[in-house]
Parts: sequence; structure tokens; C-alpha cells
Amino acid sequence: MAATFLTETANEPGRLRELVSGIDALYLSGRTELSKAVVDELEGRRVDAMAEDASVPVVLGNEVFELAPRNFGKYRYRIEHLNGLVGVTTSEHLPALRVQPRAELLHALGPSLAIEWLTSRCEAVFGPVEWSVNRLDLFCDIQGWELEGNDRDRFVCRASRRDTHEEGADWTGFEFGRRGTGTVAARIYDKTAEIVTKGNDYWYEVWGDSRVPDMSVMRIEFELGRQGLKEFGVSSPEDAMAEASGIWAGVTEQWLTYRIRTGDETRSRWPLADEWLSVQSAQLRGTAIGLDRVRKAKSAGHLRLILPALIGYTARMAQLVEVETLDQALGALRTLVLEDEIRRGLQFQHRVERLRREAAFE
Repeated sequence: MAATFLTETANEPGRLRELVSGIDALYLSGRTELSKAVVDELEGRRVDAMAEDASVPVVLGNEVFELAPRNFGKYRYRIEHLNGLVGVTTSEHLPALRVQPRAELLHALGPSLAIEWLTSRCEAVFGPVEWSVNRLDLFCDIQGWELEGNDRDRFVCRASRRDTHEEGADWTGFEFGRRGTGTVAARIYDKTAEIVTKGNDYWYEVWGDSRVPDMSVMRIEFELGRQGLKEFGVSSPEDAMAEASGIWAGVTEQWLTYRIRTGDETRSRWPLADEWLSVQSAQLRGTAIGLDRVRKAKSAGHLRLILPALIGYTARMAQLVEVETLDQALGALRTLVLEDEIRRGLQFQHRVERLRREAAFE
């Protein structure tokens, strides 16, 4: 299938439409001196969390976080917030802190303010922190490029590993390299198809009026681990933000390209496709649309996913208890929930609180 080009775009005529591009993940490690008092407090709260089998509140700076009764990878203390995750360890073999700002925070505030938000909370408790970057994801979302599985041979990549993803007979994405190797990996996939299944509707807010409705959005995404970042001279989060454009140029020019088929048996000599020239020129400017807009849109997306099942189960319950109207069904549901609270000894509001915490960090 040939690529479809838009005749009028937000950039230049004849080019693909770039909706947004920038940083989608920025994971950090932090070196700091943990005081015994802080560690003792964390351990006490972890004991409480394990006893209750539920997260318990802890305060970092002026913000309430939740300490979970489980580890964060190799980090014993897992501290959660809607804006990100913080791991804490006393191991001499690891940096004391591990931080993962959520993608929603990066797009709501922008990377610089997102890191500043987490840094201020951490330093209020742990003292000065020296951050280094563990992982950086750069992305570009475009419209007007249609791909299919048979286009796989048009990609020239340094990595030997490549996977094609399909849903039934429909192509959904390509993956290049191995994620988690600490080097470079890439994904190209239909972002709108992913939103339908995962409920991340906040992306419609990020794209705004630039998006053409009813047209697929293609995501081009590169993941760089420690070794990959080292090759680009990136250590600190400031380095990552300053060098993002240069890194994008490097990976789209040297690591992965998309080309026009010719009769030459050496694919690396095939000319670059116009679609890839558009990808190479991504602006990497990012967005900052505000936390309220992101969270409302995310909640709306998740509600969209569960609503059909919710209505179906409510109707089935109404049939079983022999009521007909919606008001009667909701009244019967209230009675059943209250009876269940007594039987299990677990209040409905406590269920909601637990689900809210769990859903926030999935």
C-alpha cells in the first residue's frame, strides 16, 4: 500500500502532518545520602502496608504519596503518586532513588517542570539528589502515513531483531531491536488503535485541533537505555532535554530508516522515502496541556471501556431480581452492595479507594 500524503498540513504542503513530538519517558536514578531516621520511617510504614495488604500514606514535601506493600523492582520501598513512582533502597550497589514520572505528567507539564515537581518532593525528604538518566523515550505522532506488514523490508535497521504485530488480518505495528537491552529499540505502530483498547483518551487532548478526525495516527518511538544514552553523551536529565533533537537526528539517520524499493540488492543504498524525511524533521517541542485536562480525559477513556459491561451486568441483575426500570435496578443494586458490605466486612468506599490507588499505577 502506498503512503497517503495530505495536501494541506500543519507543516509544509506535501509533507506528513506532525501532531506532536518530544519526550514520552524519562526514567532517573538519584544518588543521595539516606538518613537512618528516614529509612526507619519507611520501614515502619512498609510494615504497616504489609499488615494491611494495602498502600499507606507517606508525605514527600507537601504532597501525600502512597507506600505500597511490594517492591519497585530491586528497590525495597515503592512510593506511588498519580504523577509518578519513586523507589528507595539502602543497597550499596544501587543509587538510593529510582524515579519514573508518568507519561501524563510529562505531557501535562512538559519534561522540565515534571522533573522539577518530583525533585522538589524528593529533596524535601531525602536531601540533595544527583540525578542520572536510565531511560529516554523520544516519539513523533503523525498522520498521513499508511503502513502494512509488507512494508517491513523497506526499513533498514542496525538491529537484527524485528517483529511485526498484527491483530487478526490487520497490521498494528513494527518493533526493532530488543527493549530492555540498555541500547536502542524502536516501535512504529497505530496509536489510535492502541487508544481504543487501552483507554488513553488523553492523547486526543495532547493532539488537539491538529488531528484530522477519523484518520489513524502513526507513532514513531525510540527507547534509549543507559548504553544508548552514553553513546550520545547523555548523563543528566538536563542533557537528555538539551540533546533530544540531536539524538532524534542520530537514530533516524543512522539507526533506522525507511526507503524506496529499487532493483539494488543492497537495501542500504535504496533512497530515503519522503515519509521518513518527514519523520527526521520532527520538531521535538513537546506539549504542556495541564494536569486537569489530562486526568479528566484519561478517566473518560477508562469509563468508555467499562461502560458496555457495566450496563450489561446491571441489566442482567435487573432481570434476576425481577425489576424493570433503571431506578428500580439502581435501588436493587444499592441493597445488594450494602448486604455484601455486611457479609464481607468491607465497605464500598474502601473498595473504591483501593481501586483508585491500584488503577493509578497500572
